[in-house]
Amino acid sequence: MLFAKPHQFGKKFRTVLMTGTAVVGVSVSAAVPAVAADWTFSPYIGIGEQYTDNALSTSNNRKSDFITSLNAGFTVDAVGNRLNLHGSYDGSYDFYSKYTDLNGFRHNLLASGNAELVQEHLFVDSQIAYTEETLNRSGNTAFSDRTGAGDRTQVLNSRISPYYMHDFGGFATGIARYTYSQVTFSNPDTGGTATTPNDSYTNAVDLKLESGRHFARTKWALEGNAYNNQVDNGDDLRRASFKGTGQMPINKYVALLGTTGWDEFDGDNIDNDAISGAFYGGGVRLTPGPRTDFSLQVGHRYGGGIVDADLTYLISSEAAFTASYNVDIVGAGQSLADTDVLDTNGELVDPNRVTGTYVDSIAKAKTAAMGLRGEKGRNTYSATASYITREFLDTNTNDKVVSFDGSYARQLSRQLELALSAGYSRVIDSQFAGGKDRTFYGRSAFNYQFTESLSGTVSYSYFNRDSETPTDSLRENNISVSIKKAF
Repeated sequence: MLFAKPHQFGKKFRTVLMTGTAVVGVSVSAAVPAVAADWTFSPYIGIGEQYTDNALSTSNNRKSDFITSLNAGFTVDAVGNRLNLHGSYDGSYDFYSKYTDLNGFRHNLLASGNAELVQEHLFVDSQIAYTEETLNRSGNTAFSDRTGAGDRTQVLNSRISPYYMHDFGGFATGIARYTYSQVTFSNPDTGGTATTPNDSYTNAVDLKLESGRHFARTKWALEGNAYNNQVDNGDDLRRASFKGTGQMPINKYVALLGTTGWDEFDGDNIDNDAISGAFYGGGVRLTPGPRTDFSLQVGHRYGGGIVDADLTYLISSEAAFTASYNVDIVGAGQSLADTDVLDTNGELVDPNRVTGTYVDSIAKAKTAAMGLRGEKGRNTYSATASYITREFLDTNTNDKVVSFDGSYARQLSRQLELALSAGYSRVIDSQFAGGKDRTFYGRSAFNYQFTESLSGTVSYSYFNRDSETPTDSLRENNISVSIKKAF
């Protein structure tokens, strides 16, 4: 065993403790250097009315209903030399006209903070996401923002990570980081699932020494880390790794890459020897111009051949294309805990949404992804695609999911905006019998800014899931009108 298991506290106590820790972490991040930050706090209230032709989210004999939603919330931003804090909260209550047993509250909290506690040395990152999700692709899925008939889960995803940095005269930089994260699940106010996933708690320590500012294209790094993932009623995963990496330039366009190290795994109900041991890899980094950066390494790790690749291409000052491929061993909850609340543009996003069915097992995950994001005049657009293969090491089963998502918005006038979004996903191979499906969704909306503080939205949404199991197929049309007042 790499780690001794810590004293086990009660589940309720740990949930309350970690929730408080994450919130306090964000608050402390905000409070320490508060004087140097510009704060913006914007509360709001709103009301919406929507019509759905599948209120009960059934595969056949669909029932329609009108839903009135009352919501209130706020956004908060603090930006300074030693502080960055972004957060939002939205609380809603849905009233169904006919199916009143579906009435209930919904909560959505997202926050991310970073603070410099000791100048140039001590920092802390923290984030929290408390959202209501559908983690199972089958069953009663409510596509629109409303309470549902079933298969809904309230997800609390929290992380706090203090770290210390030291500059060794410009020749090297040392970083010591500790991370504590938690992913817990509970039933929401309405439409809870019969079986919630297992809660997970993770402690991780990472020590890194990397080349400093006196190194230009020649770079190196030494890194050691330890990771302990504790899972309620599930498979715990402990791992320790040591890694050395290097980049040696051939010319200003080409550099050679190298990686070597050792992994040691201690996971429950898996063959640890098959994925532990020495690893190595080699490849090349190409920078043919200021807009292109491509790296590729091939080697051996986790008991087999491995490929790691990253591409960034700046199409223009207003558009960028990215692509990547990586392989990793992940424990329960890690796929959610390792996802940031902020996207590459610094916007708050939901890290708890999953492409396929959420499975709280130890898995070897292979992820290929690409994305395009840009802005041109009054137009903004984005497109993403991913192909994910997971090999579950305790059951020797796997799944494969491919997905595509895109969005487009155009400012038609100073007050009116058109927003379009669509997506497609397919379960090519499922861990469970009858779990293959194809899903498509689309949404169109007009957003109108009546005044600086008053806005409204009219939208139409469509969702269609064609499942291998007929009772899991689902279709829904939704029309929504809403208005929001900010203060």
